Amino acid sequence: MTDNTIASPVPVNEFKAGWRPLAASAAGIGLGMSPLPTFTAGAFAVALHAEFGWARGAILLGSAICTGALMVCGPIIGRLTDRYGARPVALVSTLCFGLSMCALSQTTSHIWTFYALYLLMALTSVGTTPLVYSKVVSLWFDRQRGLALGIALCTTGVAAVLLPSYAQAVIDRFGWRAAYVALGLLPLLVALPLIAFLLPRRDAPVSATQPDQAGGRREGAALEGVEVKGALRDYRFWLLAFLILIGGIGLGGVVFNFVPILVDRGFTPAEAAKVFGVYGLAVVIGRLLSGWLLDRFWGPAVGLVFMVIPTFGCLILASGLPATAPIVAAAAMLGLAPGAEFDLCAYLTSRYFGRRNFATLYSLQYACFAVGAGTAPAIFGAVRDVSGSYNLAIYAGAGLFALAAVGMPFLGRYPKWVAPTPQPA
Repeated sequence: MTDNTIASPVPVNEFKAGWRPLAASAAGIGLGMSPLPTFTAGAFAVALHAEFGWARGAILLGSAICTGALMVCGPIIGRLTDRYGARPVALVSTLCFGLSMCALSQTTSHIWTFYALYLLMALTSVGTTPLVYSKVVSLWFDRQRGLALGIALCTTGVAAVLLPSYAQAVIDRFGWRAAYVALGLLPLLVALPLIAFLLPRRDAPVSATQPDQAGGRREGAALEGVEVKGALRDYRFWLLAFLILIGGIGLGGVVFNFVPILVDRGFTPAEAAKVFGVYGLAVVIGRLLSGWLLDRFWGPAVGLVFMVIPTFGCLILASGLPATAPIVAAAAMLGLAPGAEFDLCAYLTSRYFGRRNFATLYSLQYACFAVGAGTAPAIFGAVRDVSGSYNLAIYAGAGLFALAAVGMPFLGRYPKWVAPTPQPA
């Protein structure tokens, strides 16, 4: 490992040099496949159940379809991003995502049409997920990588604040078919133009130790990092994957079902969507805070804290307290979990394994998260359908968050070739 050691980076104004790719990445993530179907799934589950009588667990099985697509296509998209750059992948995927989201409005009373359209969306939209844009951010930012990732990924929190109420308002006034079209137009009219104008035609894969005379980044510099085979032989790769998997189960199970959970407790769908907005606000705060902390402290310690807090959020939610204030507090605590899941996973992948094959390796980690977050909603919904309550599943989610927190410190110190960052005493 000593041959890969790099010198302490020369300070450069990374945000001045990289604000354009950062802004494009933030827009692409915030209006991509990760937040749009996720944060509106509860509203559509209630609407589709009311019209067709489909079980909620069966409706939320659509998330498992996205999981399968990520598992199959994620490594392919990661390899394409490492080889050809993020821009062409992002442009094509964003266009396909917007069109396929609109196509969901053509769902018929046969649930297989819903699944088929979901599959179309999933297979063509993997390039809109953070695995593509995290590569961009990691290339343009080094010393402030944690904060930059937090800024790019916090747009999913903004989406969580705005999208549930937006979707529910369209559903209430025009119906769920119009709501799918209204959601599909967002990536087409907002994200796609920003990606086209702001995302560089070529990635800028340069080390923070090699700024150009203008204070920017010089293309073509060699990137630090291990080969894919080397990473797959490292226990830390698989430990991180396991922690992301179990955290994803807890997160996906609760978040996808949050609105139905509140509806079961007497909230109207509109009221539940507003409470869910608190979760989105917490995602924004949590991601910015976790990003700031990651640039200053040992990453696994930050992850431990951000996994413990949603554990208590699940316990509060499962307690069944009738007051609104505890439920709002639980939503806020759960909102901190995505900061640990997405920001931490991307950050630690770059720190432990480098940027040379980041997109490929992160796509495998992201697929593990997708397996957990994608299968959990249907499982949680099925538990509710069978038992009449979400409580058992929510308690299980609390246990998974706690286990993920305990496992974080076992990742150990960063490799020597990574630029020095604060370590625990």
